[in-house]
Amino acid sequence: MKIKKILAENYKTYRSLDLDMEVSDDRPIVLVGGANGCGKTTLFDAIYHALYGLRIKDARHFEELFNAGVKLESGMEQKKIVLEIHFSGMVLDREQQYVLRRAYMLDENRVRESVTLNMGGNQFTYGSGTPAAMRTQAEETINKIIAANLPAELSNYFLFDAMKTSELVKEEQINKLIVNNINSVMGFNKYTQFQKAAEAALAEKKAERLENENMRREYSELVRQKGMQEDELEHLNSEYAQALNFANDNKAEYEQLLEGRDEDEVTRDKMQQLESSLQALTKSQTQYVQDAESLVKDLETTVIFARLAHEIRTELDIIINAKHRVQADTSKLLSDSQLDKITRNVVQLIEQRYIETGRIDIPLIVNELKAMQESESRVEDPYSYLSDADVTALESLGQSAMANPFITLSEQRERINADIAEAPKRREQLEEYRRALSGNDYSIIEMYENNAGRIADLRKAISDKQAEIDKLQKRIETYDYDIPQVPDPQYDLLSQLPDFFKTLSLKLLRSKKTRIENMMRDQLNINLVVYAGVIGRVELSANGGDEVSFKIFHKNGNEVFLSQLNAGAKQTVMQVLLKVLYNLGDYNPPVMIDTVMGVLDKESRDVILEKYFPDLAHQTILLSTDTEITAEHDFEKIQAFVSKTYTLHRDKEKQCTTITEDYFGLKAKE
Repeated sequence: MKIKKILAENYKTYRSLDLDMEVSDDRPIVLVGGANGCGKTTLFDAIYHALYGLRIKDARHFEELFNAGVKLESGMEQKKIVLEIHFSGMVLDREQQYVLRRAYMLDENRVRESVTLNMGGNQFTYGSGTPAAMRTQAEETINKIIAANLPAELSNYFLFDAMKTSELVKEEQINKLIVNNINSVMGFNKYTQFQKAAEAALAEKKAERLENENMRREYSELVRQKGMQEDELEHLNSEYAQALNFANDNKAEYEQLLEGRDEDEVTRDKMQQLESSLQALTKSQTQYVQDAESLVKDLETTVIFARLAHEIRTELDIIINAKHRVQADTSKLLSDSQLDKITRNVVQLIEQRYIETGRIDIPLIVNELKAMQESESRVEDPYSYLSDADVTALESLGQSAMANPFITLSEQRERINADIAEAPKRREQLEEYRRALSGNDYSIIEMYENNAGRIADLRKAISDKQAEIDKLQKRIETYDYDIPQVPDPQYDLLSQLPDFFKTLSLKLLRSKKTRIENMMRDQLNINLVVYAGVIGRVELSANGGDEVSFKIFHKNGNEVFLSQLNAGAKQTVMQVLLKVLYNLGDYNPPVMIDTVMGVLDKESRDVILEKYFPDLAHQTILLSTDTEITAEHDFEKIQAFVSKTYTLHRDKEKQCTTITEDYFGLKAKE
């Protein structure tokens, strides 16, 4: 498959795009340059969605995809988003020409779709207004033609963002990713599908051969349940893959946001402290005004009483001290109730021990004791005319002589003046903190962490579901069924097919195992800079299941663990795998790479430019900034292999992308 041309109309940043993508055999590269935000990824999307279609959810989504400049100038009414791709593919050793056009229009707030495929003069078409049966038939035909050139499930292996490839190489995913790549790209998956179809047909045949009707129903029910469980398992595996992809795609952003959120929280704490201090200053000012007004209001009384208290301070002390002595002496006397209680206890004791004493008059004794106490302990109070309340008032008057409210108010004013002087600096600092806040949407943190929990839940659900399937399979195998005396070739063949396809897939993998390992080793020795020339062997297991493993070994014998490679080296490993699978696989599509250098260092970039891109594929489309493939030093390294050069330019006023036929001013050689 080769892409000849890509056209787009009103799609995102492109008002009108018509790009020639044809290459020659000796110059397989189309080099597209542009600064970030100029439309490189949108060009990538235009090619992908021209092949596989847009999924426009509603009118708002249509508006998001429609070019903003056109919308402002003339609106969207009766205007279409158009994606058209011209490509060729080999059919029975003959090159076939294709033109695939997809158009989308908003009609009465509903999105209308129209799809047309011209294949060598034969035209297939369907749209939103096509009757259901006719649409289904036409859509299936077009999808089969596209899949024959590049199935959608394989597109991610050949149309991809290099920045994300290093995230794929993780201990948790690498083995499954390797076997999925090999099985998908090399077409081994179809034998697994044949195996499942044969197992289903064999199960039906077994059910037919069961003599006992009840057993037949039970057997059929078990087979049905197993099929449902396998469908659910497939769905769980799909969700698990999506959850892993989400984790990989958002890991870096999650870690950045997590760090940013911590910094924002510290900044907010500082802001709260400053805001609290400014609020406290406002309250202090209000309180000062209230205290000053209260002092002015009671000024005359406060001054008179303070002066009076100062003049009679000595007399006040004499009176208060005398009253305190009287209170102290009086406190030593027993009260009437105390005298009564003590007398009753003594009399009760005497009456119990000395019965002959007879009845004793307690009130009489109490009165006599009171009289004796008063005569012996009479306290002379020279100020008996003063009550306790009077004494308390005199004490307060004496204390007022010592307190000067003007001093307290003056100190309060000095503190406020100091805080007022600091207030502008605090407000300026508060504004700096506000500007320092990132303004990020931290909802991705919760989504990422929820997704991590979902990954764990899905792992357990997959394990449990597989256990249920294994249990059902064991029950199915316990059923006895008759083998009739009359030969049944159909049944005999069905019995052999599942193992046949399983064995065939395994043999095919084993047959290419050595070629995959050797080619991977040779390509890693060339492109993996950190281990260039020292890779001794690559080992790919071939036991035919999810147990497939991928290992790299140093020429000295030790394993080179993928987990210990940096992001750039991991990217190189995945790109080498892509090249090997491309060379050994059943499909021959173009390779399109966005963010071509990803996270590679300078030395790795030089190697990729000179030894990887030139013979990667029969058509390689590279989308790059001038910092990835530089015009000054890097362009000349691949110039001899470039058929087309384009530079994307962003027109900010018209809100669109324009294109020149050069690479940041440089052109491919004639």
